[in-house]
Amino acid sequence: MRALAEFILKGRTQAIVVAVVTALLPLLYSLSAAAVCLVTLRKGAKQGALILVWALVPAIMWARQGDLTPLIVLLGGYLLAIVLRTTVSWQRSIQAALLLAVIAGAIQQQINSEMLTQIVEGTQRLMLQMKPDTADFAFNDTQWLRQATLGIFDTLHFAMMLSSLLLARWWQSMLFNPGGFQQEFHQLRYSPLFALSLMMVALVGITNGGDIIRWLPIAIAPLVIAGLALVHGSVAKRSLSRSWLVAMYIAAFMLGPYVITMLVIVALVDTIVDIRNRIPASQ
Repeated sequence: MRALAEFILKGRTQAIVVAVVTALLPLLYSLSAAAVCLVTLRKGAKQGALILVWALVPAIMWARQGDLTPLIVLLGGYLLAIVLRTTVSWQRSIQAALLLAVIAGAIQQQINSEMLTQIVEGTQRLMLQMKPDTADFAFNDTQWLRQATLGIFDTLHFAMMLSSLLLARWWQSMLFNPGGFQQEFHQLRYSPLFALSLMMVALVGITNGGDIIRWLPIAIAPLVIAGLALVHGSVAKRSLSRSWLVAMYIAAFMLGPYVITMLVIVALVDTIVDIRNRIPASQ
């Protein structure tokens, strides 16, 4: 990965080659967005825009075939890199990612309405095949399924844009400020107002359902990220083995909802009592 980052920053031509080739390949457009983000973070918005323009060519090709995700991730990643470069704040960047994901979701809802309908119908058929007793729910709550699907798309766009920015920042730190990204991530902590606002949206989504269910996953996602940052920071501060992190991710895979709930809770508590500073460092 270091060699790839060095190649991207070697010159404009090299950056364009990486951005265009990875944007052409399915599921690699996050890497293309990361290349655009890296150039933007290191050299500024103007230089990043020159790479972005070339990367948008294959992204537009995908969009013409009905897949708006590459276009969303590239444009969103570029804008997030500008926000992070300007504010040097991960909270501001995550807030911007939320806003961009919501805007992108509204656009996709209008442009790809037919595709969303097909996904909902496919989900209904799958639910019927796997659990025939869910047939009434699957076919009577089409609107709920549609909103839940939109929420998943919004959250995926949020995660992909932010992961591109995170990768670019890691590359930048690895080349010019070793350990800097790790320190930034370990110190990620939201203001109480932002964290509690996210939690209120999540609670409304859980209790009311309906159209509000769309906002549940995207409200929880930033809190999960903050929870992960707290766990990583605590393990590093105590100089614990990486096996603790491995165990956590295995638990998250096997006991997803329970671990996610735990991460959300500790992230909320951390905004109020600053858990990191209360944990004694290892001797």
